[in-house]
Amino acid sequence: MDVAAFLRKIGDVLPERHAGSRELDVLEFEADGRDVSVRVRREPHGASYPSLAAILHEIGRTCLAQGIAVAQLRRIAFLRDEIRVEVAGAAHQPGKVYRYPIEGTLGAPRAEPPSLRVMPSAMSSSEGGADLKL
Repeated sequence: MDVAAFLRKIGDVLPERHAGSRELDVLEFEADGRDVSVRVRREPHGASYPSLAAILHEIGRTCLAQGIAVAQLRRIAFLRDEIRVEVAGAAHQPGKVYRYPIEGTLGAPRAEPPSLRVMPSAMSSSEGGADLKL
């Protein structure tokens, strides 16, 4: 299964469990995607936060374009100003962090399409919440 299809499936399951993008804090992936941990926020994001479907669609497109496999997904953080996706490197390469600014990439469109910024960095925990297992 490619990453886009995998993320679509997650996007179908989470809303059934009352976990949309506004409620999510972090998705963590282990065991090559077979184990997904869901961390929810104490306080939801604002009403203008992009939909889970839009977020996961954009991440899926990037992963397909970059040749990222499901097994490389490590973490998706739903931050106030951006979505951060952490992936493991392939063939002993370092991992990467993909950053999606909320307003420019996932929210209201800009006149010019924004470029995706890839920045190798460590992920930090955002606001605390509760853990769920899928």
